Amino acid sequence: MKNKKIALVTGSTSGIGREIALQLSQKNFHILLTGKDKNKLEKIHDEIAQHKGSSSIYMLDLKDHDAIDRLGFEIFKRFKVLDILILNAGVLGTLGPLHHQNADEFQEVININLIANFRLIRSLDSILKAKNSKGIALIISSGVANNPRAYWGAYAISKSALENMGKIWAAENIKTNLKINIINPGATRTKMRASAVPGEDPNSNPSAREVASKIILCIDDKNLKHGELIEIK
Repeated sequence: MKNKKIALVTGSTSGIGREIALQLSQKNFHILLTGKDKNKLEKIHDEIAQHKGSSSIYMLDLKDHDAIDRLGFEIFKRFKVLDILILNAGVLGTLGPLHHQNADEFQEVININLIANFRLIRSLDSILKAKNSKGIALIISSGVANNPRAYWGAYAISKSALENMGKIWAAENIKTNLKINIINPGATRTKMRASAVPGEDPNSNPSAREVASKIILCIDDKNLKHGELIEIK
């Protein structure tokens, strides 16, 4: 792990997050894997090791705000710095008319997709700006954040608010070393996409691996931007 940069990826056990974790591990990053399913975390941890990469597992339920608050200090104690933060984890919720949506589910989607990310920003901001940190945060959003779509309810609302929060965070860091951007990955062949659009031909969309490889380009120094919404084509 010597001389490796440190990258934290939320939602790293499936979909785009999993592919980002795998690919970053092959680019001299030590990956901090987060999630609440121990078996899935151990599986991706072992896969990274099989490809000569390295990772650490952090059991984390994004509904546990106290645990999120502790995370930054735990990372600081061990690594002193965080170079890359990928805020990828999210839930879809049930799609349908707003007035039909279960109130508890609506709140849960907002809690995981928005409030948990606020708590992560609050917990990790200082170590992302630590001396010698690469200092890059990518916030994974969705096309429905800026293109209101009937029946996407809580998910679209949470992503719209998430983007606005990301832009505010970026505006607050114009004069720091921290570079923050919002990523719209576009339609991607994932389980979440299949659940959201069940009648769609999955092969009409790029794979999570393909999309992840393009997202990772956004952390290269030559491509580095700040405060922008980046559309993955």
